[in-house]
Amino acid sequence: MSEDSLFLRTLYIQEQGSVLRVSNDQFRVTTGNDDDESELIEIQSIKVGQIVIFGACMITPPALRYCLMKRIPIVLLSQHGEYFSRIESTDDVNIMLERDQFRLSTDDGFALDCSKHFIRAKLHNSMVLLKRRLPESSSASLLHAIGELESLTAGLEKASTLDAARGYEGSGAAAYFGVFEELFETEGFCFRNRIKRPPPDPVNAMLSFGYSLLFNNLFSMVRIHRMHPYVGFLHADKPVHPALVSDLIEEFRTIIDGLVLGIINKHLIGPGEFRIVHDEDGILKGCYLSDAARKVFLREFENLMHRETTHTATGYRVSYRRCLDLQVGQFALFLKKEQPYIPYLRR
Repeated sequence: MSEDSLFLRTLYIQEQGSVLRVSNDQFRVTTGNDDDESELIEIQSIKVGQIVIFGACMITPPALRYCLMKRIPIVLLSQHGEYFSRIESTDDVNIMLERDQFRLSTDDGFALDCSKHFIRAKLHNSMVLLKRRLPESSSASLLHAIGELESLTAGLEKASTLDAARGYEGSGAAAYFGVFEELFETEGFCFRNRIKRPPPDPVNAMLSFGYSLLFNNLFSMVRIHRMHPYVGFLHADKPVHPALVSDLIEEFRTIIDGLVLGIINKHLIGPGEFRIVHDEDGILKGCYLSDAARKVFLREFENLMHRETTHTATGYRVSYRRCLDLQVGQFALFLKKEQPYIPYLRR
């Protein structure tokens, strides 16, 4: 996948039982059998930067081979949007940069410094989102949460260990999500606290889905900049956990929070457009967007990625997707000690 292709279209395949095919440099998504086949979409492959497949959709061997040759990553998600895996070419490796990354990940001082950058940006961006509501609301709890985030930002500099820094991040998330429901301007949606797996309610379902989409975009960018996705600094190493991507996403989580708030407050998705899933014993397996709601969410997410923001380090007005890429590239230069790391701060 080239850097230019990153800013092309994401092809989302959601129709269960559909098949991704390729012919004459054209991607075709079809449904039905050979005797009764109908075409859902046809698009030139040169316009596609990545492919995201939901649930029981298939890829023909020629299409799979074509994507690997053209370095077009394929992201595999469950029908509900939970991440499974990626299929992509792995022949573009910068071993010197990865060596630096592995070495620095064991340097406690460097890891703490990195983590403070990520956490400071997350606390700041959380404050910005809450402060935008102040002209309409003088809620005591909202003001208290903003004050708590300001205190945590100031106290973060005193953290002398990684665990202490993580404690500031956790306290900030608790303060922020504790008043998140106050930002809703419509009735029908409730939010008590952030629960990841499984999401128990519509708001958590949208947050999880949005973070997953953002995560996959960042994963692709980390690979493009030839860093190792699984070697991080703030997040502990775990099997099959892309810790570096989890680190980098922290600065940008509030853009998804803002997206979810916009969807709620503009009545784009209603509280009844979700499915609560239980197992055979009646235990909750999660709350998920309906097929129709997911299409709306994907449309709004892509609109967001094309919206402009100011990249903090350069001052450039760029799309959010380009901003993500600039930030990942800046971190790669930081690992190589070619420039300082300046986190993304919303205005």
